[in-house]
Parts: sequence; C-alpha cells; structure tokens
Amino acid sequence: MKKNIILIFMLTIIPYGLCILFSLFSDKIRIGQGNNNIESHRLNKDVLIEIDGLYKSMDVEEYILGVLPGTIPADYDEETLKVQAILIRTNVLKEMEEKGTADASDLSYEYLTVEERRVVFGKRNYERYNKRFENAVVETSGQVLRQEGSLIMALYHEVSIGKTMSAKEILGEDIAYLQSVDSSQDVEAKHYMNIVNYTWEELQMLSRNMKGEPETTFEEGAEEKQEEISENAPNQGEGATAQSNETEENDTPEKQPTGESLVRTEIKVEESTENGYVTKVSVDGIIYTGEELANGFNLASTNFYVEEIEGGLRFVCLGKGNALGVSQYGANRMALNGKDMEEIIKHYLQKVSIEEYRNN
Repeated sequence: MKKNIILIFMLTIIPYGLCILFSLFSDKIRIGQGNNNIESHRLNKDVLIEIDGLYKSMDVEEYILGVLPGTIPADYDEETLKVQAILIRTNVLKEMEEKGTADASDLSYEYLTVEERRVVFGKRNYERYNKRFENAVVETSGQVLRQEGSLIMALYHEVSIGKTMSAKEILGEDIAYLQSVDSSQDVEAKHYMNIVNYTWEELQMLSRNMKGEPETTFEEGAEEKQEEISENAPNQGEGATAQSNETEENDTPEKQPTGESLVRTEIKVEESTENGYVTKVSVDGIIYTGEELANGFNLASTNFYVEEIEGGLRFVCLGKGNALGVSQYGANRMALNGKDMEEIIKHYLQKVSIEEYRNN
C-alpha cells in the first residue's frame, strides 16, 4: 500500500513540478509573461483609434498586429510575415511623422479588431494564425527600414510579372531602393494572370461612374440614346407617325440599331511603359491614367491589355498590385527556400538598412 502511495505521488507531483520549472525558463510557454508577447515589446508610441464608438490609445506594435492580417495571407512562411511586419511598421511610423498625427483615421491602413480577426481567420484557425502574426511583430519589434537616416516608402505588392519594376518606370522618379529586381518565381503564382470580362452594359455603367455621372442601367441608357436620336431627327409631321403605326401593324419594322450597339464602350491603351504598365488610356475619348482605369474597373494591376469578345470586352492583367518593392509571393518562395527576413528585404529593397526605431 505504501509503495502504491509513493508511486501515485511520483506520477502526479513530479511532472507538475517539472512543468513549473520548465515554464520559468520558457517565454513561449509562460502566458502573458516574459518576452514573447506584444505587451513586453511596446514601442512607447501610441496610435489613437476608434473602436465601437470609443477612442482608445494603443501602442504602435499592437496596432501593427491588427493591421497585418489585412495585408498578407496568414499561411505564408514566418520569415515572410516578419518582412511584412517591418514594411508595415516603417510605413505607419513614416506616415505618423510626415503627417504629424497619431490618429488612425489619418493613416492608410485598416485595423482589424480581435472580433474581426476571428471572422477573417475562422474560429478554428484564430489562435494559430493570430499567434503567427504576433510572433512576426514581436520578433521584429522596433525594426524599421531606412536609407541615409530617413524612413523609406516600404512598398509591396502581391505578385509581380516575373520581376519588380523600378520607381523610374512606374512613378517617373528614380529612387535608389526601388529598382527592378528578379522575381521570376512569380509567374507560377495563382494570380499571376487575372482575366476580367465585362458586358457592354457593365462597361457603360463603369464608364459613367468614372465620369461621375449617376448610375444608369443598360436599358435606361439605351432609352436615353433613342430619345436623343428622336429629338435630333427632322420633324416629318403627322405623316411620319402614320407610317410608323402602319409599319407596326404590318409587323415588318425596319432593322434598328440594337441597344448593345448603342452602348459599345471604346477603350484604347494610349501609352504604356516598356514592360506593359499602362500609363494613359482613353474611354470613349476621355483620357485617364492606367491607375484610374484599374481602380474604376476593378483590375488587378495596371499591366493589362484589352480584347473584344462577344457582347463586351476582356481585360487581361499580369501581376497583382503596383509592382514596386517587395513581391509578397516572391518573398514567400524565397523564405520557403531557406532565405531569412534580412536576405529577402535586401533582395527586393536595395541599399536600405534595418534599424531600431528610436522614439524621440
């Protein structure tokens, strides 16, 4: 009996004691303690944000944790998530400095609350994915990108066309750290090519929206065009009306232009860069930038060409995003091939240094 009591004691008390001892030396096991959480890696620089109608001050690192899930897939490699954390931190702090603000509504990013992250990740994946993003923030806490002492524009995009573009080609300005670099693995990405088909009706509505005109359905647009034709036609008196009625009764009307032919939208690429990024495009004779058209027509990038198809037009886009800076897909492929965060950053953003941000 005595031996059994001793055995039970050893099987219960000793493992419990070992767990306590191990937790004293493991930051990753200690919940809410140690160095592996946001609270212990504060930047001591706050963002003011409105949540559920109430304003709250939160540390920049906590704010970045809420921004990250909306900018990159949660299942990307941890090194890729670290890269993204540094990019977001650099941009947030740069905006806060340049705009002289701490108000989140003045910043370019959307903060996702815990509840919103649960919806995005799904109930089953929330803990796992949120922890991955938290680790990315914690393990890069305070790190930003600078060139010659100044915070850079830490640009990124989802997928390139096989190489990133230089700022000179896209922005018309030479920026040392935004040069064209190889990202050939991107051609294997799911979203390397994006095709969007629009009917003439949809194109009419989109073009009207771009011009700031009230939204109109296809039928309404056709009716307006028909009324315009009638108003501009020569006045032929009652005889014309009688002839029209007679034609209707005989059920042998002359062939009239269809509504579709009346609302055909002419879209023509006027100028593009050497790598196919559209800089100027005309829509029914009105000139827009490639970016304006991409935004107005929900295109994946400004690298596109247009084809006529039956009943409308097809837009074929290469790449996804602005093509500048870090390709997230390419960065993830580099990470999966063993490259670390610093190697990835210095491949895509040349002549930059990774430094600790000092909150003056």
